[in-house]
Amino acid sequence: MVQRTNASQVHNVGAPLAYAALRSYRSVGVGAAGPSAPRPAVALFGSPGPQKLSGFSGAEDTLKSMARAALGPRGEKSFKVRQMAEWIVRDVEPKDYLGEILCVRNFFVQRSPWRENTPVIRYTNDPRHVELVKDPERLVEEIAQHGTALADCDEYAALGATLLLQLGRECEYVALGFGQQLTHVGLRCQEPKSHRWIWLDSVAGPREREAAATASMKLFWSLD
Repeated sequence: MVQRTNASQVHNVGAPLAYAALRSYRSVGVGAAGPSAPRPAVALFGSPGPQKLSGFSGAEDTLKSMARAALGPRGEKSFKVRQMAEWIVRDVEPKDYLGEILCVRNFFVQRSPWRENTPVIRYTNDPRHVELVKDPERLVEEIAQHGTALADCDEYAALGATLLLQLGRECEYVALGFGQQLTHVGLRCQEPKSHRWIWLDSVAGPREREAAATASMKLFWSLD
């Protein structure tokens, strides 16, 4: 058996990309009419940035990496991710917390306003022998550069949790297993008025409730 490693990717971005992101977010509205905006300037790969490789010892190891990503300087403390969160909920009525949560949920299944016939987040498997975890700010940078970002369930959940944390919500990762081990992760968020937990799993899409209900194993991981 080949040893699987855990890769957390951290990237620095120059001023031109930051300015492109600001222009894009300011010029796009997400409402009934749908988003529309000029496509951002595209760089081929962007800055590769430093990478951190560490040993991988199972689902809990990945959840720890995801928690660090969501709570760190390129997660909840990132103003760039905050800008993305504000862009997503800009047209929601004030204190409509359920509306904000649903806007974040729906963001992950929308087509990109900058790249024709492409989702904003495209599901892509990890490398075969590496557990790759891009931090939330990196995904925002990819969207700003290319009009879309590539991610798997770990990164969907980490970015979703970070956007909701940026909006003041309580979140938990939920790792799911359908056999003898945990193989998938989603996210749940508490709506503060009703205290109801809202399930978010854009990878499962319309089958998200079914996936959660049929899982034989569940591991909840609070971000508070």
